[in-house]
Amino acid sequence: MKLASLFFFAVLAYAHQQCSPYGAINWPLSAFREGACAPLGYALFGAIGLVTAVYSVDLKRFRDPIETVDTIGFGVLLLMVAVSPNGWLTHRVMAFSLLACSYGFFAIQLRNKRSLMLAHLCAPIVLAVVTGFDSYGIWQKSLISYFVVVATIHHHAVTRKQGADKL
Repeated sequence: MKLASLFFFAVLAYAHQQCSPYGAINWPLSAFREGACAPLGYALFGAIGLVTAVYSVDLKRFRDPIETVDTIGFGVLLLMVAVSPNGWLTHRVMAFSLLACSYGFFAIQLRNKRSLMLAHLCAPIVLAVVTGFDSYGIWQKSLISYFVVVATIHHHAVTRKQGADKL
């Protein structure tokens, strides 16, 4: 999982450098699928798909299968976002649905840890403030990056706990 997450961040950084070092920071993730950057844009979605797949497989192996169904649903939504044209209303609805479902999923995971849940609930607003309300693209990529980091931490905690239980 950690390698898949690092791969996502490496592709994201590389895509920004190759496509437009100054302009790409404001692009939403799906804008990378257009023009000369299309291969990198699809690689970004592939990297997020890899993170989702590893996360789903390990949740199924170590936790409640219901959580796995949720994350598989996220993978389906991600696929639909990845293949739909950027300008379509359905693309935007699916993208916002995916962000909202991910946000809710992690809120449910943190329901018994009040301080972490409060921090999680504030994350989108904090990211908007930190990015200076500059553009949707930078906020969206920041939120996606946040979800990748949270999923990696959750994955580590779940797999570490299960490993300790086996000892």
